[in-house]
Amino acid sequence: MRNIVTATIFATLFAAALLLGGCSKPWTHPDYSGATLDRMFKEDSVRCQVVAGEKYPLDKHGQNREFLLCMADKGWNYHPDGEGITFQTKPR
Repeated sequence: MRNIVTATIFATLFAAALLLGGCSKPWTHPDYSGATLDRMFKEDSVRCQVVAGEKYPLDKHGQNREFLLCMADKGWNYHPDGEGITFQTKPR
């Protein structure tokens, strides 16, 4: 029963991450950019979703908190409103 609940929660979080990830990129990492940033975000976020789902199988708020802590431990910075995203142009 626990495996079914964990799998369901994991699938829900994964789907939400994919849907929200397509809209904006609120996550930054100082060591990655471009395709590497996207690939490492997918890997790290899935790992953190699994950790959060196993630690708090029925507590959505606990899962969110654990997910954010896990991502921060991996070096990711969260900018929910895009305040961490800056655009720079090359000098002419």
